[in-house]
Amino acid sequence: MRYARGRSGITFLEIVIVMGIFAGVLFVISSFVTTTSQFENLVNQKLEVRQDLEQTFQVLVTEIRSMGSSNSGAYPIGEATTSTLAFYSDIDSDGIYERVRYSLSTSTINRGVIEPTGNPLVYATSTETIAIAVEKVVSTTAPIFEYYDKNFTGSGAPLSYPLVISNIRMVKVQVFADASPRAPKPVLFSDLVNIRNLRGK
Repeated sequence: MRYARGRSGITFLEIVIVMGIFAGVLFVISSFVTTTSQFENLVNQKLEVRQDLEQTFQVLVTEIRSMGSSNSGAYPIGEATTSTLAFYSDIDSDGIYERVRYSLSTSTINRGVIEPTGNPLVYATSTETIAIAVEKVVSTTAPIFEYYDKNFTGSGAPLSYPLVISNIRMVKVQVFADASPRAPKPVLFSDLVNIRNLRGK
């Protein structure tokens, strides 16, 4: 009488199938970890952009709010457009008013500063030092700077062009900036600043 022998161990095909399943599981886990890491990096980048914007705007708002006549007698506001604002402000609290200029340059907002020199003091444009104030600015149809007169009560249109600079009493600043072109929404910072030294005039 013949007896059938029972199978022992596993076949090569079964080993291949198990290895394939294991490799698939590893791939899924690896993809998940990579995606999670990329998302965390994006979130961190956006937080850094927001913090940088907040710090920059704290400085910008303070400078605009405390603008005043230059030491040579020039009016507090030197230039006012939708993408550029130049004014005089004592940014280092030394009793001398510097000329400060914020302007859009493609995807950055630059901050230029002129320290007056000489006797009498002169603001030479050739001595302007320029640094990047805000990076990764997103282009929008909204202007960076809008201007309002003393009649503005919180609602209504800004001053129209051509501007009469002496009518400006408030400046609205709004900037969209982003950490990555893949990010769903840019960071918006907006503030309406009263010019303290022109209030009531």
